[in-house]
Parts: sequence; C-alpha cells; structure tokens
Amino acid sequence: MRGDYWSWVRSTRPILLQFAFIISALFVLPRPTDATLNYRCTRNSINLGQIIDALLKDYDTHLLPEAEGVNVTIELHVQGISGISEITGDFELDIMYSEIWLDPRLSFKHLNVCTTNITLKSDFKNKIWTPDTCIINSKDSKIHSSPSENTFIILYEHGLIWSNFRLNVKAPCKMDLKMFPFDSIQCQLQFESYSFNTAEVRLLWHDIPVTMMEKVELPDFDLISWSTDHQRLEYPNGVWDRAQVKFTFARRYGFYLFQSYFPTSLTVISSWVGFFFDVRSVSARITLGVSSLLALTFQFGNVLRHLPRVSYIKCLDVWMIFSVIFIFCTLVELAIVCQLNRWERERQIGSKVLGHWLNQIRKTRSKDTRKNNGEIEGPKKRNLLKPIYQEQPPPSPTSNDSSNNILKVRNALKAPDGAAVATIVPSEEEPLHNLPSKKKKWWSRIQARLPKLSIPDMDWTITSVQVDRCSMIMFPLSFLVFNITYWCIYFTKMDRPM
Repeated sequence: MRGDYWSWVRSTRPILLQFAFIISALFVLPRPTDATLNYRCTRNSINLGQIIDALLKDYDTHLLPEAEGVNVTIELHVQGISGISEITGDFELDIMYSEIWLDPRLSFKHLNVCTTNITLKSDFKNKIWTPDTCIINSKDSKIHSSPSENTFIILYEHGLIWSNFRLNVKAPCKMDLKMFPFDSIQCQLQFESYSFNTAEVRLLWHDIPVTMMEKVELPDFDLISWSTDHQRLEYPNGVWDRAQVKFTFARRYGFYLFQSYFPTSLTVISSWVGFFFDVRSVSARITLGVSSLLALTFQFGNVLRHLPRVSYIKCLDVWMIFSVIFIFCTLVELAIVCQLNRWERERQIGSKVLGHWLNQIRKTRSKDTRKNNGEIEGPKKRNLLKPIYQEQPPPSPTSNDSSNNILKVRNALKAPDGAAVATIVPSEEEPLHNLPSKKKKWWSRIQARLPKLSIPDMDWTITSVQVDRCSMIMFPLSFLVFNITYWCIYFTKMDRPM
C-alpha cells in the first residue's frame, strides 16, 4: 500500500505544482492599470523620426539594395479614360501606379516596433534608392495635386517598399483608319527604368496587373480588351526591361450610320426622282441633281473635318465616292435625255417641212393637169414629175453624207382623181457605178448578204422616254448590288465584335 501511495504522489506532482503557481499569480502579481489596458499601437505612439534616422544611418542612395539586381513589381489601377483624339493620335487616362521592391537595408524588425508597416510621405522617397521607372512613350504625364501631391510610400518591417502615384497620362495610340468607322484603336503604356538596365532592375507585372476601378464609357469608343506584355530592348549602353500594357478600343459606329450612311442613301435615292419628271422639265431635274450633289459633299466634309488627313482610302470614303458617282451619273443621264429629245424635235420639224413640200408639189401638178384639159395617165404623171426630181444634183461619192444615198423616202402623192401615185426613190445603183470594177463584186456580195444578217422590221431608234424608263430600273438595281457588295466585303474584314 505504501508503495502505491508514493507512486500516486509522483504522478500527480506536476499538476499540483501548476495549480499552486496559478494561485500564487492571482494573489501576488500586480493587476494591470487602466493606462495599460487602453494602450494601442498607433502612429503617434511610434517615434518615426528615430526610426528613420536609424534606417538612413550610413545609407547610400547610389547603391543597389541587392548586388545581383532588384526585381520591381508594378501594377495599375485605372480610374478613368478621359478621351481619345484621332487628330493628335493619343488618349488620356488617370491611373494609380504602384511599384514594389525589396530593400533589406530598410528593415526595422530589429528595432522592436509595435507595428509591421509604416506609412511615409513622398519626401522620404528622395532619401532612399528608387528604380526610376517612367512611362517611356508618354506625351505628357503629371502627378495629381488635389491640393497636395497624391503619392505615398509604405515601408514593411522586412524592408519591402510599396510606392504609389496617382498620375494623369497622355500616351499615343496606333491609328489605322482603313476600316473607319468600323475600326478599332490600340493604345499603349510602356514602362522602363530610366537609369538602370536589366542587370540592375527587372520589371515584372503583378499577378493582377491591371484593375479597372470603374466602367470605361466614352461617347465614341468602347474598351473591349486590355493585355500586358514584357520585352527587352537593346540600347547602345545595354539591354533594358520594358513592361507594356495595351488597351484596345472599338469605335461606336451607330453615330455614323445615322449621320452619314442613311442620309447619303436618301440623297442618292432622291436624285432618282428626276427620272419620273417630264423630259421638258430640264430645269427642275438639273436643280434636283445639283442640290443632291452639294448635300452629299457637305455631309462628307463634315465627317472628314474630325479625322486626320491620311493618304489611304477609308471605308467611309468608298461609300461617299460611289454615292457621288451615282448622283453624277444621274446628271449624265439627264444630258443624254436632253440630247435625244432635241434630235426628236428636229426629226419632227423635218417631217413637217417635207410634208409641206410634198403638198406644194401636189398642188402644182394639180394645176398643170387642169391646164391640159384632161386626165393624165399614170405613166405620164411620172414623166411630168421626173424633171422636178432630176433637178436635184446627183450625190457625190466623196461627200460625208453618202449614207443618205441608201435612205429611201417614199410618199404617196395622189392626183385629184386618185388614180396615180408618185414615188420618190433615190437611186441606189449610183454608188456601184462610181466604184472600181473589182470592188463592185464585193459590194454586190455585201448588199446581198446584208438582208440576211439584219433583223427585218426592227426599229433601233432610242428615245428619251426609253432612256428614262431604263434608268428607273438600272439605277436602283445597281445601287442595291453596290450595297450588298460593300457590306459583305467590309464585314468580312472587320476584326472587332459587332
């Protein structure tokens, strides 16, 4: 029994000692005061001046934090994009730019500070080593001051430095307006260390390189994508790291559909109204065509005023040029119609003169028959009429009007008694007498074959009314074919979402 007792005491001895220590601590140790309970580690509780002086003692800003080089991690927070200018070829945006690197010389963990990081003002950056990163392709950039400079630095206990700037940047964009207004624009920001090459500073993108703090809404463009890239460029004094971010914007083409394509289409269609006018309404048709052409030119100039003067042809240029051609063709058609109408009037006047001349012949022959006191037979009438027709000189084979020798003019001339008919037929055999003997055979063969080749009883005369009626069909049909071809070609070339 005695042995069991001492074994139990030895086993419970550690527990008894711990219990006795807790009881003595409760009654012997002093209680914490109210000041101790309310103590917090705040910025005012830290003597930043002593910490900074201790860290910067024997600190050399010209030396690298690490001999093998420094890795600098960068990231962007895009606050907003102000606008894109096609004239100057750039875009403007506000960003919060951060760069992070490690400098072991600034570690303050050994100083037993109650916090793991401290926030410092921008003047501290002038006292330490920095990677001197810059936006190498920017046209203009500045740090916001509203009203104080929008920068800060956070220093962590292990020497990690996080530097942040709020910048307004204007950078160039790559403008390719061949597909305007269905084009897309690419704008870039390129970051480099201005002072240190790859052996000293290496730029790396953060895991989340770009953050859009708000939705980008522009009147003319939509931000459809962004991407990051890393390059190394050779300069005369070494190789430099370059980190770049590319923003892709797609143009909103709704404005141009309603302000350029639809109005010009209506202008072209309105120029066809002249086809339904009477041929004699020349002034109205000219006014309609010229006013349509001027309206189209004004619309085209209004669009080009906001674009750079590029030498290549844009998508909208093709549309406008063909629209001008369609309206110009209506004016050409009007000129053709007017010329045909003039020829028609001349033919009508000529037929009236010929009819009046034949009437005079009939009256003359009627008087002659009455003087002879008797009726003249048909052959005698032709003999009387023959001297009148022989008064006309024979056509010269060398004259320019040799085609008139083939023309047949037949008119029925009735005597008062209605028995005789006079026929005027210019001689068709005269050209053969004037030709050489060898050519007579060829000419006779050609005359023999012409009736077989020609279509009998076919009138090839084109009138002004026929031209107008043909234009009513051909112009709308050709404009429809142009539209189908135009939209099919450019929709297949489009490299952006609809």
